[in-house]
Amino acid sequence: MQPEVISALIAAGGALAGVTIGIVGPLIAARIQARGASEQASATLVAAEHAAKSQYRAVMDDQARQARRNVYSGFLDAVRELEQDIRERRPDQESVHTQRALGAARAQVEIEGPDEVEAAARTVHRQLAAWQFARRQADDAAAAVEALNCPDPAWSDGQRAVAEEIRAALASAEAAFVTVQAQGGFYGWREWRCLTARSPDEGRRAGHQLMRQWRNMTLPAADVTAEFDRAVIRVRDAVMASHHARLPFRLSLDEVLRGVALRGKVDPDGGAGISGWRPLEEALQAFRLAARQALHEIPEL
Repeated sequence: MQPEVISALIAAGGALAGVTIGIVGPLIAARIQARGASEQASATLVAAEHAAKSQYRAVMDDQARQARRNVYSGFLDAVRELEQDIRERRPDQESVHTQRALGAARAQVEIEGPDEVEAAARTVHRQLAAWQFARRQADDAAAAVEALNCPDPAWSDGQRAVAEEIRAALASAEAAFVTVQAQGGFYGWREWRCLTARSPDEGRRAGHQLMRQWRNMTLPAADVTAEFDRAVIRVRDAVMASHHARLPFRLSLDEVLRGVALRGKVDPDGGAGISGWRPLEEALQAFRLAARQALHEIPEL
């Protein structure tokens, strides 16, 4: 091959290579730039999706928290309404709507949960019913005693004396209950001492069973316990005498003692009854605490 031809081919090849490089170079650069833009766009998209999910989660958390707050508040409102009915001593037939409202509010708490709040609401409901029953017992006992303050003209002197003894025995028992309560005579202890005064053998057996529970509790002093026992025995004897004397006093000893334990105070309206129920107050406080914890611990969606 002629040297001139070889030189021409070399020159042509060099020009072609230059053209190729000139074309491929920008293409490679463009691809690199496009890849970087794509990665940036993907990162932006991921960040946007994360932000959207976080915002959605926050919105849903707020909605869930508000829904629970409404349910818990509705339950407390229903409790207060029924509590007011009980304080005003409205008959059951007049408070049917309030009782149903409380049942519906508690059902909403069961749906919303969590279990700790639902359990606390159940305790509140149970203690509210116990308080209602206790007030009725206290009022019945007070009404029975009040009837003795208006003796029938047909009563004999013996019947009048028995009626007076019942009133005096109940006043003494009320003072004894207040004293032991101030010294740590809690409900279980009072029940045990009342049982012992009525039946020493049964009281002794019950005391052995319950003593382990009271090991770390403060108990009334021995002289206070003795005074309490004497007061209960006096009530027992007076109630038995009223039955023998055929007085219109039909309460049993248990009903009388429960009435004495529950009366304690007189309501501002003048009607006898208890002014509060500590187990209910404690149950309400436990519900509020459980509700606050639930409102600040909404699980992630």
